[in-house]
Amino acid sequence: MPDLTISSTLHDTGRVLVLDGEIDMATEHHFQEAVTEAIVTQPSGRVVLDCSDLRFIDSSGLRVLIRAHKAAREQKALLAIASPIPRILQTLRVTSLDTRIPVFTTVSEALAASHSG
Repeated sequence: MPDLTISSTLHDTGRVLVLDGEIDMATEHHFQEAVTEAIVTQPSGRVVLDCSDLRFIDSSGLRVLIRAHKAAREQKALLAIASPIPRILQTLRVTSLDTRIPVFTTVSEALAASHSG
């Protein structure tokens, strides 16, 4: 049974997807659909992934992040990660994804960050 809940909230400066649970082979499709829909419906905007309740991400989830980052660039949108727990932040650092996808301490910071498109 998939252990990932995704809720979406529209803000003035972008859409926030709250990720609660784990992203692995069992949940990657659900994550892919949610993030793709958010990017497509926010052209030239921003999509913030709130990772404060994300407990685990494996290589399949990281692949989705890479695809989402590329899709966002093509749409002239910004994909950002906010509030990752230390374990998730370490995974992003080890894989150097934090050098490609901006990581913010809070959702508010991610929503307020400059975005040139």
